Amino acid sequence: MKSISIEDLLKWAFTFELGKVDAGGSGSFSAAWRFTERMAELGTMIDRTPNSYGVIPGFVEDGDPHPDALLVGDAVRGLEGFEFDMPEDWQPFADLDDEYGLIELEVESVVSELRLTPEMMRGRRAIGIIISAALLGKGPEWRVARPEYSIVSSNGQPKWFVRKRARDSFGRTYWCEVDGFDRRKRRPAKGAYRKFELIHSMRTDVLSRLEWQMWQTALDALADDLRPRLAAHRIQPFHADLEPWSKMHTSANMAQPFEISI
Repeated sequence: MKSISIEDLLKWAFTFELGKVDAGGSGSFSAAWRFTERMAELGTMIDRTPNSYGVIPGFVEDGDPHPDALLVGDAVRGLEGFEFDMPEDWQPFADLDDEYGLIELEVESVVSELRLTPEMMRGRRAIGIIISAALLGKGPEWRVARPEYSIVSSNGQPKWFVRKRARDSFGRTYWCEVDGFDRRKRRPAKGAYRKFELIHSMRTDVLSRLEWQMWQTALDALADDLRPRLAAHRIQPFHADLEPWSKMHTSANMAQPFEISI
């Protein structure tokens, strides 16, 4: 038996073997749309229909696909019921300092979106990630640029804010944030402060790190599923690396102070 990593096994199956299956096979693969999208990003023209394994047929040598490759393809299709279990306190940016709490707010915004569209963390997306990674030879990109901030401004001038107590229509007291510049005295009010905002949204970065964790979790599930069933391949031990960015926390790139643009 040939010893092989789960990543290389998937690459072998989807790159060299499953393309031997005709597009006229029964059923349609739910990840075909994802593959087409990825190939379009690479600037590749596609004029053929993906087969039942989500692979464009006819770009590999003739012959029947290896039985182990078919098992791999079927196992990936079996991820249809996959669901990523996101922790309640999920924080994918432990490697980034969050001096203003803005990264946390960005993550909370995307997580709220994901809770409303749970299909983004389920089988169809996981299958697409697995196939894309196998065909491209690499997993989702988890490296992110260091966030940049700017002071919240109006008409080119930094704004001031202050917190005050107010009452609602039921007489209940609550805190609110209001304009903190005293226009009569032409100076900030007592206790006024300035606020910062992200120059660029981090939504794509949040989703990229989600995809990385989904990929690693799905690889773990596939390795366990396939290991006792393959005839010609022995899958090497696999340990999901859910937070590779944690190793970057002390790197020179991350250790530099934030640059504040005013």
